[in-house]
Amino acid sequence: MKKVLIVEDDSDWRQLLSMIIQRSGHDAISATNGREAVALAALKHPDLILMDLGLPEMTGDEATAQIKGAPGTKGIPVVVQTAFGSGPNSKRALEVGAAEIMQKPVSISQVQAILKKYLSDEAKVPTVDYPLPGKPTINIVP
Repeated sequence: MKKVLIVEDDSDWRQLLSMIIQRSGHDAISATNGREAVALAALKHPDLILMDLGLPEMTGDEATAQIKGAPGTKGIPVVVQTAFGSGPNSKRALEVGAAEIMQKPVSISQVQAILKKYLSDEAKVPTVDYPLPGKPTINIVP
């Protein structure tokens, strides 16, 4: 079972995300602010983090910077959710390593697509291209 850390200060949205994640067969962990998110990421090592930008105590872009800057958590994909559009906090989140930005309101199907994209077994299998002279590229899965 894969773990998803939901970082969201709105309790209704946090509960809805948790329900979607659990019904998709994954474990949901919740944090209500950026400081708690950084601590839980280090403690629980989730497979994915859904990070709100407008958080109390530490903004989502600041929490993302700390998570992506720490050796034990830098490999965890962080998908930022925001209602603020593509402002400076969204830009900073991408600059410090967020995988992508989801604009709120987010539909259930968008959340399910994100879960599939980052948590499916296919997402974890790297492919390597070995170009051969005069031949098409061959994809070899290690």
